[in-house]
Amino acid sequence: MRDLVRQHMRRLRTTPLFINAGDCFDCVTERVADFVVEACGGPLYYSQRHAHLQAGAGLPLLLDEDGRELWLVQLWHAFDDVNFPTALRADFWGWAEPLSVYLLAPRARHDRLTRYAYDTVRSWFSTPVLQDRSPHGCVPARNLHGHDAI
Repeated sequence: MRDLVRQHMRRLRTTPLFINAGDCFDCVTERVADFVVEACGGPLYYSQRHAHLQAGAGLPLLLDEDGRELWLVQLWHAFDDVNFPTALRADFWGWAEPLSVYLLAPRARHDRLTRYAYDTVRSWFSTPVLQDRSPHGCVPARNLHGHDAI
Protein backbone atom coordinates (compact mmCIF):
# COMPACT_ATOMS: atom_id res chain seq x y z
CA MET A 1 0.00 0.00 0.00
CA ARG A 2 2.80 2.39 0.94
CA ASP A 3 4.53 1.66 -2.39
CA LEU A 4 1.32 2.55 -4.25
CA VAL A 5 1.02 5.86 -2.40
CA ARG A 6 4.66 6.73 -2.98
CA GLN A 7 4.38 5.96 -6.70
CA HIS A 8 1.14 7.94 -6.99
CA MET A 9 2.84 10.89 -5.33
CA ARG A 10 5.93 10.53 -7.57
CA ARG A 11 3.63 10.75 -10.58
CA LEU A 12 1.81 13.76 -9.11
CA ARG A 13 5.12 15.49 -8.36
CA THR A 14 5.64 16.06 -12.08
CA THR A 15 2.18 17.60 -12.58
CA PRO A 16 0.93 21.15 -12.03
CA LEU A 17 -0.69 19.96 -8.78
CA PHE A 18 2.65 19.90 -6.97
CA ILE A 19 4.77 22.21 -9.10
CA ASN A 20 5.47 24.42 -6.09
CA ALA A 21 5.80 21.66 -3.49
CA GLY A 22 9.45 22.42 -2.81
CA ASP A 23 11.36 20.68 -0.06
CA CYS A 24 8.28 19.54 1.83
CA PHE A 25 7.18 17.08 -0.87
CA ASP A 26 8.86 14.02 0.67
CA CYS A 27 7.36 14.84 4.09
CA VAL A 28 3.92 15.23 2.52
CA THR A 29 4.34 11.91 0.70
CA GLU A 30 5.11 10.07 3.93
CA ARG A 31 2.23 11.78 5.75
CA VAL A 32 -0.17 10.75 2.97
CA ALA A 33 1.23 7.20 3.03
CA ASP A 34 0.75 7.01 6.80
CA PHE A 35 -2.85 8.22 6.40
CA VAL A 36 -3.71 5.73 3.64
CA VAL A 37 -2.11 2.78 5.43
CA GLU A 38 -4.00 3.58 8.63
CA ALA A 39 -7.30 4.29 6.83
CA CYS A 40 -7.03 0.91 5.12
CA GLY A 41 -6.63 -0.97 8.41
CA GLY A 42 -2.87 -0.84 8.87
CA PRO A 43 -0.79 0.40 11.80
CA LEU A 44 -1.80 3.70 13.41
CA TYR A 45 1.20 5.58 12.03
CA TYR A 46 -0.82 8.62 10.99
CA SER A 47 -2.44 8.99 14.41
CA GLN A 48 0.87 8.43 16.22
CA ARG A 49 3.05 10.65 14.04
CA HIS A 50 0.70 13.40 12.93
CA ALA A 51 -1.96 13.68 15.66
CA HIS A 52 -0.59 17.10 16.64
CA LEU A 53 -1.60 18.62 13.30
CA GLN A 54 -4.56 20.96 13.25
CA ALA A 55 -7.68 19.64 11.50
CA GLY A 56 -7.27 20.17 7.78
CA ALA A 57 -3.53 20.76 8.04
CA GLY A 58 -2.87 17.30 6.69
CA LEU A 59 -4.35 18.04 3.29
CA PRO A 60 -1.48 18.54 0.89
CA LEU A 61 -3.70 20.25 -1.69
CA LEU A 62 -7.23 21.12 -2.63
CA LEU A 63 -8.29 20.10 -6.11
CA ASP A 64 -10.44 21.65 -8.79
CA GLU A 65 -12.30 19.30 -11.17
CA ASP A 66 -9.38 19.03 -13.61
CA GLY A 67 -6.96 18.44 -10.76
CA ARG A 68 -9.22 15.72 -9.37
CA GLU A 69 -9.25 13.98 -12.74
CA LEU A 70 -5.46 14.22 -12.93
CA TRP A 71 -5.18 12.84 -9.39
CA LEU A 72 -7.37 9.86 -10.34
CA VAL A 73 -5.58 9.19 -13.65
CA GLN A 74 -2.22 9.14 -11.90
CA LEU A 75 -3.60 6.75 -9.27
CA TRP A 76 -4.79 4.45 -12.06
CA HIS A 77 -1.33 4.43 -13.65
CA ALA A 78 0.34 3.92 -10.26
CA PHE A 79 -1.67 0.66 -9.89
CA ASP A 80 0.18 -0.69 -12.91
CA ASP A 81 3.53 0.86 -11.98
CA VAL A 82 3.69 -1.06 -8.69
CA ASN A 83 1.77 -4.14 -9.88
CA PHE A 84 -0.94 -3.46 -7.31
CA PRO A 85 -2.95 -6.69 -6.96
CA THR A 86 -5.81 -6.78 -9.45
CA ALA A 87 -8.07 -8.36 -6.84
CA LEU A 88 -7.68 -5.27 -4.61
CA ARG A 89 -7.90 -2.51 -7.19
CA ALA A 90 -11.69 -2.16 -7.30
CA ASP A 91 -11.93 -1.98 -3.50
CA PHE A 92 -9.13 0.57 -3.24
CA TRP A 93 -10.63 2.63 -6.08
CA GLY A 94 -13.97 2.48 -4.27
CA TRP A 95 -12.29 4.14 -1.30
CA ALA A 96 -9.99 6.55 -3.19
CA GLU A 97 -12.52 7.92 -5.70
CA PRO A 98 -14.79 9.33 -2.94
CA LEU A 99 -11.66 10.59 -1.17
CA SER A 100 -10.91 12.61 -4.30
CA VAL A 101 -14.25 14.38 -3.80
CA TYR A 102 -13.22 15.25 -0.25
CA LEU A 103 -9.99 16.76 -1.64
CA LEU A 104 -11.97 19.18 -3.82
CA ALA A 105 -11.82 22.84 -2.95
CA PRO A 106 -15.25 23.96 -1.70
CA ARG A 107 -15.81 26.07 -4.84
CA ALA A 108 -15.36 22.93 -7.00
CA ARG A 109 -18.04 20.87 -5.23
CA HIS A 110 -21.44 20.73 -6.88
CA ASP A 111 -24.33 18.32 -7.55
CA ARG A 112 -23.28 17.50 -11.12
CA LEU A 113 -19.78 16.36 -10.19
CA THR A 114 -18.66 13.45 -12.36
CA ARG A 115 -18.16 10.22 -10.44
CA TYR A 116 -15.81 7.58 -11.82
CA ALA A 117 -16.88 3.98 -11.17
CA TYR A 118 -14.05 1.44 -11.24
CA ASP A 119 -15.50 -0.70 -14.04
CA THR A 120 -16.10 2.32 -16.24
CA VAL A 121 -12.57 3.64 -15.79
CA ARG A 122 -11.12 0.16 -16.27
CA SER A 123 -12.87 -0.06 -19.64
CA TRP A 124 -11.21 3.18 -20.74
CA PHE A 125 -7.72 2.01 -19.87
CA SER A 126 -7.79 -1.71 -20.61
CA THR A 127 -7.98 -1.56 -24.41
CA PRO A 128 -5.16 0.29 -26.18
CA VAL A 129 -6.24 2.20 -29.25
CA LEU A 130 -3.90 0.76 -31.86
CA GLN A 131 -4.56 3.35 -34.56
CA ASP A 132 -3.44 6.08 -32.16
CA ARG A 133 0.04 4.65 -31.65
CA SER A 134 2.89 7.03 -32.28
CA PRO A 135 5.73 6.11 -34.67
CA HIS A 136 7.59 4.96 -31.55
CA GLY A 137 4.87 2.44 -30.65
CA CYS A 138 3.52 4.37 -27.67
CA VAL A 139 -0.16 4.74 -26.94
CA PRO A 140 -0.98 8.34 -25.97
CA ALA A 141 -2.01 8.92 -22.38
CA ARG A 142 -5.77 9.11 -21.87
CA ASN A 143 -7.74 11.10 -19.37
CA LEU A 144 -10.76 9.75 -17.51
CA HIS A 145 -13.06 10.62 -20.40
CA GLY A 146 -11.04 8.45 -22.81
CA HIS A 147 -9.64 11.47 -24.65
CA ASP A 148 -5.98 12.17 -25.32
CA ALA A 149 -4.45 13.79 -22.26
CA ILE A 150 -2.71 17.10 -22.63
